[in-house]
Amino acid sequence: MRNGTIQKIITLFKEALHGLGAGVSPTQLEALAAMVHEAMTVQARIFHTPEHIFELSDASHPIQALAALFHDVVYYEIDQGFTPDIQRVLAPYIQETDGQLSLTEGVSRKDVLYYLTLDIFGYRPGQLLVPAQGQNEFLSALLMNEKLNGTVSVRDLVKVTACIEATIPFRGRNAEGESPAEVLESRLQRVSFDYALPLSRAEIEEAVRQAVAFSNRDVENFSERDTGRFLDNTWKLLPETNPSLRHTGIYTITSYRRALQRMEAFLNQLDPETVFNQYRDEPSPGQYQRMVALAHRNVHTGRQYLGLKLLAIGLLEGLAMVSGGDAPVALLMGGIEDAEDARRMEDLLPDVSSVPSVDESSTLFGLLAFGRASSSSFDMQNSPLSLFLFKVLGWEHARQLLGQAKLMFDDQIDAATFLERMPASVVVPVAKASAELASTRRATLMAYAEMRLRVAGLQPAIHRS
Repeated sequence: MRNGTIQKIITLFKEALHGLGAGVSPTQLEALAAMVHEAMTVQARIFHTPEHIFELSDASHPIQALAALFHDVVYYEIDQGFTPDIQRVLAPYIQETDGQLSLTEGVSRKDVLYYLTLDIFGYRPGQLLVPAQGQNEFLSALLMNEKLNGTVSVRDLVKVTACIEATIPFRGRNAEGESPAEVLESRLQRVSFDYALPLSRAEIEEAVRQAVAFSNRDVENFSERDTGRFLDNTWKLLPETNPSLRHTGIYTITSYRRALQRMEAFLNQLDPETVFNQYRDEPSPGQYQRMVALAHRNVHTGRQYLGLKLLAIGLLEGLAMVSGGDAPVALLMGGIEDAEDARRMEDLLPDVSSVPSVDESSTLFGLLAFGRASSSSFDMQNSPLSLFLFKVLGWEHARQLLGQAKLMFDDQIDAATFLERMPASVVVPVAKASAELASTRRATLMAYAEMRLRVAGLQPAIHRS
């Protein structure tokens, strides 16, 4: 029989600590494992769960194994605070004001591990902590150092802290042209000198290599050869960062749109060159180039996929607003359940041919038609409405209309104006399909569809084949 999650965490701790020559009692092992398990199994966690620990852990590298156990244990904004155990450890070092964390000033210099953690992260007492700039990684490393103080040697804690610091994602070179790995190397050199740690140059270089290898494994999803698997993790992050999506079938069109909008904006501003780290020969030049090339491909396809998903939900939002206001997605789209008698929009849209610019053998087309690598609890695996828009419009026309949708999202135009700028050839079939699903809005949606047909001078009704 397989061990349960907490038993696997205990085993990981035991093997990692044994590999570092650290003695620990069964009671200590249990307490450490229980703390990590409690923190990473709260309801909000969808992606940053114990499974992520197991994916990153390597018993042959105890430094990296400890980093895997601790690097995501704090996720303040997602967890909406700390578990009681973690709160007790971190309370002396942080202040919270209106949800904003800052570092306490006046901590005794005798608290060596606190200042050592500050120096490895390049932080200073009193500064504000920013989630996107290492807040959670820093607090996770500080928690680890406080919990393992006296159990693991300081020199090993420095190396694990370096691994956790390296997982702060998507950083380019600094103003001096230094990579994150080169900055980390400089900090470790200063820490070795300032704290009288006997870290040789070779030992520091090896510590940075391990940190870079660990950080690259943390984001290796970006180098997936299967873009559907890359998007799987994106979809796991959506309900983790958007609480409304955790209520299957209840979340509204607008709340879903806002979640997609945030993810689409993130991918649009992300430079794929900043996803992976490189330091000396880790990874090798050839391997690094392959990883970066795959990151470029996955991010590019992800941007288009999310853009089409966002345009589709924007069209649905526009129809909702002109027919009575925001509503659950399921009302106008149908449910996501697999019941045989469940009616969904994909059953009601017309069968159309793709415009010439659409390559039906492309990865993007396949993702829309057949779905991501796995299903999610809040969304269908495939994207029939997005596929319909893609086939009718092609990417370039869809991209232009997405710009109009974003004007509606930003309240620069109203829903009626946005819909007027959408071709009747897509608005009318979707309005009619939604009318079939939403009995409470059938008359309003049908009236709107017929009005668009008259304005466009088209014959009534585009029939399903």
